[in-house]
Amino acid sequence: MRREEANNNISYLKMVTNENEVAGSGMPVGEETKIKGLFDEVESLLLFGTWQWDIHSGKVTWSDGMFRIMGYDQATTSEMVTDEFYLAHLEPGECQQFRDIRAASMADKTPFEYTYHIVTNDKRERVITTKMKFEYDEQGNVIRGIGINRDVTEKTQLLRDLMHYRQMVEQKEEFLHLGTWELTLSTQQMTMSDGMFRLLGYAEGDNGTGMDLFQFYRLHLSAEEVKKTNDAFNDMVENGESYVRQSSIFTVDGGSKTIESFGKVQRDVHGRAVKIFGITHDVTKLKEYEQNLEEKVDELNRSNHELEEFAYVASHDLQEPLRKISTFGERLKSRCADQLSDEGTVYLNRMLASAENMRVLIDNLLDFSRVTRMQHPFVKTDMRALIQQVIEELDLSIEDSHAFIDLQPMPDMEVNPVQIRQLFHNLLTNAMKFQRPGVPLRISISSNKLSKEEKEQFKLRSARNYYKFVVSDNGIGFEDMYAERIFQLFQRLHGKAEYPGSGIGLAICRRIADNHAGVISASGQPGKGATFTIVLPDAQ
Repeated sequence: MRREEANNNISYLKMVTNENEVAGSGMPVGEETKIKGLFDEVESLLLFGTWQWDIHSGKVTWSDGMFRIMGYDQATTSEMVTDEFYLAHLEPGECQQFRDIRAASMADKTPFEYTYHIVTNDKRERVITTKMKFEYDEQGNVIRGIGINRDVTEKTQLLRDLMHYRQMVEQKEEFLHLGTWELTLSTQQMTMSDGMFRLLGYAEGDNGTGMDLFQFYRLHLSAEEVKKTNDAFNDMVENGESYVRQSSIFTVDGGSKTIESFGKVQRDVHGRAVKIFGITHDVTKLKEYEQNLEEKVDELNRSNHELEEFAYVASHDLQEPLRKISTFGERLKSRCADQLSDEGTVYLNRMLASAENMRVLIDNLLDFSRVTRMQHPFVKTDMRALIQQVIEELDLSIEDSHAFIDLQPMPDMEVNPVQIRQLFHNLLTNAMKFQRPGVPLRISISSNKLSKEEKEQFKLRSARNYYKFVVSDNGIGFEDMYAERIFQLFQRLHGKAEYPGSGIGLAICRRIADNHAGVISASGQPGKGATFTIVLPDAQ
C-alpha cells in the first residue's frame, strides 16, 4: 500500500481503534474485518500504534501496532497491559518526566507530545514519540486517555546523521577555508554557507540568510572583477557547464583576499539555466606562497647563472697563462735541457705534468659548464645508433684496452643527443680507465622498459614510460659505500698517479640525467666490476 493512501484513511480508522468500537458499529462482520486489516496495514507501514487508558480501572488497550512496536505477542500479553507495565520499559529519568508532563496535561486539559527512549521486550532500543489527549466527564474528571505511539528511531538516526554531516561539512569549510554558494538566476538571489560568509569576513550569526547578487557585487568586488565575474557567468550559462577562475575580493572589514571559485550550472528539462552552484576557496596564503617561491626560484636561477658564467669565464681566462706555462716549459726543456741538472730536469717534468693536469681539469670544468648551459632541443633518437657512434669514436682506446663491448637492442627515445652521447662517452672511458690489469675488458650495454614496481622503486611518476639502461663491466669495481660519492665533483677513489683524471666525468653524467628528468646510480664489487644504471623517460 502506498503511504499516501494510508494517510488518507487514518482519520477514519481512528474512529474504530479497538474491538469494542468496531463490534458496536453495526457493520457487517466482513466489513469490520476488512477495516481492521486495513488499519493494521497502515500501522505497520507508518510504524505507529494506538492505545486507550481507562483511568478508573487502569487497564490499557493496545492496537496490533503497539504490540508490534513493543515486541510482544498479543495473544499472551494483552491481559497484562497496564499503565505501569508500559512505563517499566522507559528509563527511570524519562519515566518520571513522562509522568510529570502527562499530569500537567491532565490538569491543563491540553494534549501533549513527548519523545523518549524505550527498551522493548526483544531488547531493542527504540525512540518513541507519544501524542496523547484526555476525555473528561461532565464534572471535569478525567475518564480516559487516548494516545498514539510512533516509532521514530530511524527518523531520529537520520536527523542525527544529517546534523553530524552538516557539522562535519562546517568543520571542513572552516579548516579548508572554503565556502559553498548557490545562485538562483531568475531572482539573482544567492544562498551561501556559513563557510562562505566566514570567508567574506562576517561574524558568526551576522550573515542573515543570504544576499542578492548585486549586493554581493557592491560589497565585495571591484568594478573590474564585477565585469570579469559577469562574463564568466554568462559564458558558462550560454556555452558550457562549469568554470574555474581566480579573483580578488574585499571583506566586510576592508581587507582583501584572493579566491578561487568552481561553478557549475543546473538546467531545466528544456536546457535553460536555472541555478549556478559553486565552491569558493580562499587561496590568499597559497598565492603568497607561490609568489615567494617564484621569487626564490628566480633568485636561485640568477645565482646559478652567475656561477655558470663565472666557471665558464674563469676557465677561459685560466687557459692563457696555462698555455704560456706549457709553452715556455717545453722550450726550456728542448733548448736548455743540457744546462739543467738532473734535479732541475725532474722539477721541470713535474711542472709540465702539473700544467697538463691543470689543462685537463679546465677542459672538464668547461664540459661541466656546457652541460648546464646547452640548450639543444630534445629529438626522437635511435639510441643504439647513437651509442654505436660513441663506440666508433673510441675505437683506438677500445683497441688499446682489448675491450669487447656487447651492445644490445635499444629503444627510440626523445633525448638531447649531444648530452646523451657525452654521458655514454664518459661511462665507456671510465670503464676502460678502471680495467683490471691482465684481464680482458668486457662491457655490456642493455636496456629494458621499466615495470610499475620498478617505477615505485625509483620513485618515478607512474603515468610516464621510462627505460632503464645498464652499463656494466668487469673492471676493478668499488665498494658500494662509495656509490653516491663518485657522482660528486672532484671526488676520487684513487690517486692521480694510479688512475689519472679530474673527478668530474661522473658528475657530468648525473647532471645530464637530471636534465632529462631521469636518474643515474651505481653499484660495484671490488675486483668484480661496476654497474651504472641510467633511467630516462621515453618522452620529455
